[in-house]
Amino acid sequence: MLGAVGLAHRRLAVIDVDDRSNQPMRDGDNWLAFNGAIYNFPELRAELEALGRCFHTSSDTEVLLHALDQWWIEALPRLRGMFSFAFHDARRQKMLLGRDRFGIKPLCYHLSDRAFLAGSEAKQLLATGLVGAAADHDILRRFLEYGQLNTDERSFFAGIKTLLPGHLATYDLISRDFATARWYDLAARVEPLDIGYVEARERLRGLFDEAVRSHHVANVPLGASLSGGVDSSSIAAASADVIGDPSQFPVFTVFHADRRHDERRFAAAVARRFGYRQVEVPVALPDYYTPDWLEAFAWSQDQPLPSGSHFNEHALFRAAHAEGVTVMLDGQGADEYFGGYGEFWFAAQREAIGAGRFGEAWRNFRGRSLSTGDALPLTLRKYIAASRTPDRLISPLMAGLWRGAGADGYVPLATPARYKPLALDELTRTSIPYQLHSQDRNAMHFGIESRVPFLDHRLVEFVMALPPQFLVGKGWQKLILRDAMDELPDAVRWRRDKIGFSSPDASFGRDHPERMAAMTEDALAVLRPLLDVAALKDRIAASARQMRPYDPASFRLISLAAWVRRFAVAL
Repeated sequence: MLGAVGLAHRRLAVIDVDDRSNQPMRDGDNWLAFNGAIYNFPELRAELEALGRCFHTSSDTEVLLHALDQWWIEALPRLRGMFSFAFHDARRQKMLLGRDRFGIKPLCYHLSDRAFLAGSEAKQLLATGLVGAAADHDILRRFLEYGQLNTDERSFFAGIKTLLPGHLATYDLISRDFATARWYDLAARVEPLDIGYVEARERLRGLFDEAVRSHHVANVPLGASLSGGVDSSSIAAASADVIGDPSQFPVFTVFHADRRHDERRFAAAVARRFGYRQVEVPVALPDYYTPDWLEAFAWSQDQPLPSGSHFNEHALFRAAHAEGVTVMLDGQGADEYFGGYGEFWFAAQREAIGAGRFGEAWRNFRGRSLSTGDALPLTLRKYIAASRTPDRLISPLMAGLWRGAGADGYVPLATPARYKPLALDELTRTSIPYQLHSQDRNAMHFGIESRVPFLDHRLVEFVMALPPQFLVGKGWQKLILRDAMDELPDAVRWRRDKIGFSSPDASFGRDHPERMAAMTEDALAVLRPLLDVAALKDRIAASARQMRPYDPASFRLISLAAWVRRFAVAL
């Protein structure tokens, strides 16, 4: 305790694992609790030593402690890494909290007349008894109707907010004034580059290799996820020149019995190419589709899951823990700005056609047809349809059935039509925030630090400044990344299909109708205060009779109910 201030920390030791680097760490009357990794800490340490600072550990924590005392909020732009922290500044009598540029490490808080609380997870704040487990009905509604979560500062708990990525917060210990401010704005950092493709490819590869190299800094065993896609395979390739013995760098591949969700053959080709030991991780969907497991996930996540794909993450990190791995490298983040999703392809074609680059658009339409197996006329019709309906659509199962509190209607986040605004949206609001939330909690559940080299800010800023046709061009998505990774097996490097961390959710209800029906019935009983349950039951029955397409809201219903039960949430 520091007078009216208390700091606590449970350490996952990664850099300088000696007890001397335990936290909270002290320097004079200043204290720091820090979560994450500062990859450029040796350079910052040298700069601080030149200013007269003395160090007693070899940790990045002590570097951050001195940097914040030396430069205050101006320290944040100097940091390269992933971090959240709470810094007690005795001279200023303030608490400074900060979060990294893309929100890789979590930080949430509660502010009231009684106290200011902050921590990595909502459950830590609930455990104090100073904030209750009440639901934010607007957040619950947008989750059920649109599958959206982690899109702004609000959490599923009404009294707990998230410090947004690239933001800081100050709390004055005397006046109790609290303020937040943005310290990093990706959009403001991106200026279009006038650069040739060959030069761009070489610079990209240099930035990527350096990002991967820096993410290997650790005093504990490392490993990597390897799905068999180009992103995780690229990390595996770039790691080959960093590690000494490749057999000591295990790579982990998740697979399902459903062959449509099994990429082992691609991952195995990459593992063989670089001599890595591949660990295959089976995921049996029925094992996880139980009330107990869904409640366990709700507890670790502090919120419901949007789909069963997150079971894959859990299984992956559990396997890594069993193999003694403490740091895992993952390909998260590449899709959101290299153009890995279908909506990026559509956006790139709209821009090409709008700029009069009809030959480029024609080559991309033909390439799209090859990658999907659709005939060219069908590809054209899909493009026209996507251009007419760019916004996210409400779940047919949930439309019009909300009876809870909150706003009378919810306007979903619109999908930007152009490539760069779409990438910014995916990186800052609609994709990366919730994926990082899930990944961090699944990793930390098993005492693993998950690192994401593709979210190195220098790499992101460079790629975001490139012309879209370098990224989605010649019929390919992620064109320049594929082109730069020439040591990958061609079967992986030039794959046209995309699976990723997928899960055969749609087949569970078909293969196990009794179990799905029982869990749905239980969920409707729990969520009765929020929904027109009678009408929803009629829709579910009609959907089964008419064999309508799978609606992911079916999973969201049972997952949300599990969250309500596990936290005893007041609805």
